[in-house]
Amino acid sequence: MRPSAFVLWNLFLAIIPVALAFLIARGVRHDRQDGNSVRWGLWLPLAFIWLIFLPNSCYLLTEWRHYFDTLTSSPLYAQAQLGGDGRFDFFVITGFYFFYSGAGLLAFFLAVWPLDRLTRPRLGRMGAALRPLIFPLCGLGVYLGLMRGRFNSWDLVNIHRLTDLLMTTSLVFQRPHLLFLILAFGAALWLLYVLFDIWMDGLAWRLSHRHRTVCEKDLPHAAS
Repeated sequence: MRPSAFVLWNLFLAIIPVALAFLIARGVRHDRQDGNSVRWGLWLPLAFIWLIFLPNSCYLLTEWRHYFDTLTSSPLYAQAQLGGDGRFDFFVITGFYFFYSGAGLLAFFLAVWPLDRLTRPRLGRMGAALRPLIFPLCGLGVYLGLMRGRFNSWDLVNIHRLTDLLMTTSLVFQRPHLLFLILAFGAALWLLYVLFDIWMDGLAWRLSHRHRTVCEKDLPHAAS
């Protein structure tokens, strides 16, 4: 399994966009409820930080490469076939990577969902056109974090690394196969997020329906 320091650090980076998304969504709604003008000077810079940290969540999906490296460079799978402790170790490590990557995918959903809900009624068709751009941008961010040199979110404010980052990004558009892989990864993220959004809508409807049913059952008691 991955060293605990790397796991904790990557999970911390994945949680940052989740916290920012809920903070921004709650702050904007609070401004509107109070009847004051929305403090865009505060929320837009935070939204930019949210965007550059967002790929850190879905980046955890790529941690499976370490799992397959473990299988090919160690006798783990062969020992699992023999049973006993080898099989137990195999299932523990496999379960760890399912949990690890699943945590990243859930963090990605929760980092997008609050802001999606916030902007969807306001932006309308323009939002519907711009929203899908987030997913290939995340694919690009994941690629930049994987390649040699391992760019980080904060390199966007590091003038010494920014030039290399922009040059590497421009090279992506000169390699059609690489661009296709990034777009395919973004499309997969989009599809998974749509399924998550549908599930959340169904959960919200179920909870509201249950609440309404409980209230209707309490009405005769309240009347009596």
